[in-house]
Amino acid sequence: MIEKIKTEVVLDFNLGNEEDLKDTIDEMRAYTKEYENDKVSLLSLKEISHDLSSKKRYEIILEIERDTENLGRIYESEEEKLFGFYEDDE
Repeated sequence: MIEKIKTEVVLDFNLGNEEDLKDTIDEMRAYTKEYENDKVSLLSLKEISHDLSSKKRYEIILEIERDTENLGRIYESEEEKLFGFYEDDE
């Protein structure tokens, strides 16, 4: 069975460019995963405020798609979420 979970995050983003924002969102997608086979998609990215400095605030909506019959291994650390499992962990 496919389960879909939406997560909303408000991000205060300081002194960055579009590439930095993209990298931050990619990291958020990785950290959102709980299981190896989770698929995390960006549903919405909306700027909700901008002041005169370089600080911006974004509303980000992510969707986790999880096949409950094929979860894969559970991530037990932030490093596993970012870099994957070591080969001898299998």
